[in-house]
Amino acid sequence: MEKPDVVQLIERHNLEYVDKRGSDGALWVIGGRELLPTILKLRDSGFSFTFKGGRSSDYRDAWRYKSSETVSGQKSEAEEAQPVYEEPKGIMNSAQRIDFTCPELCAKTQLLTCTINGQAVVPSKQKWSQLLVAITEQFFAEVNPNLESLDRKPLYGNKIFFLPTKVDSGTCSLLSNGKWIYTNYNPQTIVTIIRNLCLHCGVDLDDVIITYEPKYGKPTQSVQTYTCPNVLPATPPKPMLDTAVVEQLTAVLSSHFTNGYRLNSPIEMTRFRSFAAEDFCEDIMLADEELKSYIAACGTTFDGKVYAVSAQAKERIKELAEDYFADGAQVIFFAEFYAKNENWLFEASVVTENMLIDILHRLFPKLLFTQTYFGYTDASVFAALEGEILRVWGYNDVLLTYGQLAGRLRFIPLERIKYALGRNGDFIRSNVETFSHVSRIEIIDEERQVIREAVVRECNTRGYASIADLPFSEIEERNYELSIAAVHNAVYRICLSDKFNKKGKIVARKGDVFDALTIMKKYCRTIDKCSLDDLLTYEKKLTGEVYRRISMEAGNTVLVRIDKDTYVADIYINFEADIIDEAIELFVNGDYLPLKSFTTFGVFPDCGQAWNLFLLESYCRRFSRKFRFNTASVNSRNAGTVIRKSCAMDYMEIMTDAVANADVPLKATAVGKFLYESGFKCISKTAKVNEIINEAKAIRKRMD
Repeated sequence: MEKPDVVQLIERHNLEYVDKRGSDGALWVIGGRELLPTILKLRDSGFSFTFKGGRSSDYRDAWRYKSSETVSGQKSEAEEAQPVYEEPKGIMNSAQRIDFTCPELCAKTQLLTCTINGQAVVPSKQKWSQLLVAITEQFFAEVNPNLESLDRKPLYGNKIFFLPTKVDSGTCSLLSNGKWIYTNYNPQTIVTIIRNLCLHCGVDLDDVIITYEPKYGKPTQSVQTYTCPNVLPATPPKPMLDTAVVEQLTAVLSSHFTNGYRLNSPIEMTRFRSFAAEDFCEDIMLADEELKSYIAACGTTFDGKVYAVSAQAKERIKELAEDYFADGAQVIFFAEFYAKNENWLFEASVVTENMLIDILHRLFPKLLFTQTYFGYTDASVFAALEGEILRVWGYNDVLLTYGQLAGRLRFIPLERIKYALGRNGDFIRSNVETFSHVSRIEIIDEERQVIREAVVRECNTRGYASIADLPFSEIEERNYELSIAAVHNAVYRICLSDKFNKKGKIVARKGDVFDALTIMKKYCRTIDKCSLDDLLTYEKKLTGEVYRRISMEAGNTVLVRIDKDTYVADIYINFEADIIDEAIELFVNGDYLPLKSFTTFGVFPDCGQAWNLFLLESYCRRFSRKFRFNTASVNSRNAGTVIRKSCAMDYMEIMTDAVANADVPLKATAVGKFLYESGFKCISKTAKVNEIINEAKAIRKRMD
């Protein structure tokens, strides 16, 4: 019956799976760590899955189950005989848990214990008012963002919660943030404020466990004590949880609840008492709520369950971390440590990264912890990454790849390594996924001085210098392992970065506004005629790349484009603006017309060059008195629109107006095709097509 049981459960959760058990294989549930809550539910039913993945799952993330494997040798809860609950000997059930719907029940009571989200909250004094202070301080320690608004908002009555100064009437308590809170309330009012505070801070009240007992009429029965050497105390719990008791209960949790303890389950409570009685020869002399608080403190709570990790597992975690630190490492990133050990950690009931962090805090109380890593420093992530990368960069290593660094930094995520290399200018990219460091670049002081002087001369003459024109051929030869681009970047970083900025291959003084487009425009003013390829070549010399947009925008702004491949200076053109504008008006009946709609130039006057769409675009861009030219992007496909200067619409509005007035369905594909074929766009895909469609619908609705 096992096979249909596990398959039925998997199908009930709508999981994808591959069943290889018929050929002595395993059952695989396809998915990653996002399936963790469901996998834990399957474990509760007696089916233990391990996160692996392999050939059977087509090398996708998957969870493996084999019928011969069980959950720590235990039967499922349904198969196991339930122990009968008996009232523990000598226990006086006077302790009660707060019902936040009935705070009046707390009148004339004595506070006992408090846990929030499984963490004990211990007031300085066993008073209700001090519990409110302790809970507030705990939320401060957790950096709860919702606290900020309480310096202007009340939680009870009209008095703001955080007072700037101590009030004259009534009792107040000073908080760690320098503010005061008013605490001169009776217990039932304090409970109401605690409830409102927890809700304001996003805490589920089911996770707030506060116990109390009546101040008067307490039981007078003497307290029973244990006689066995390893036993639990029979006295009522102290306000602060007894660490010895926590250790003993942790042993019960580790031995008998390897799949976790359901914190709010009466059945689990009964089972726990039964197992503890067997292990320690005596019944537990604690009320249910008190015992629940202790159990919550024995491990880490996840998805409503408390997990305790064995001493052996904790020792293994400690050894792995200590061995890594022994090699000189300063930090371990939680995410990578968990990912590298996930299979065995999960089997050891460390089912989340947060659980691992909690354990590490206990194992290494003297080390420093941040949100992402722990170790011997709490510097910024950026600084910690740089330090660790340089630590493993061998003296003879000129170049290292992502993979090589990841192999030496086992507990730092690869993405973090990539981020550090890409964002820190001292790391020089040489080739794909390969970097050097400025400390590995061989350059002498004389060469630094020569390069700086050369850049100063060029900037004085032209306003900028090209990194490619600088005199460092010997530097290139000496650092032959690096690419030319890497040498250029290294030279800039070492010699020039203090007083100069670099954009592409352009170097200019800090504060000077120089970029490739500005320089290209200046260059275009010095020439009479050039091809588009000439401009692209010059652009590559400047920037090391070719973006085309920069070259064409510079040419269109300064020169006249007489055909697809040729630009000339203004002196080679004689535009009679009034006559040409009259010719254009013969075509443009409304406010605009796509450039491609001009199909003949017979009415256009002679201008020294043959009329075509490129020449007409140049005329409208720079010379027309009545028309302008606009396009979604600079292009060589004659995509764009001739627009009257009296028309105030921008290009998006023009395209929207054209769509609204055209016989075209308001669908993304149809609209994109219309804009492309009509000549408004040079491609059929439009990033803002939905915006155009919505506006066009509104226009058509107004026209109806």
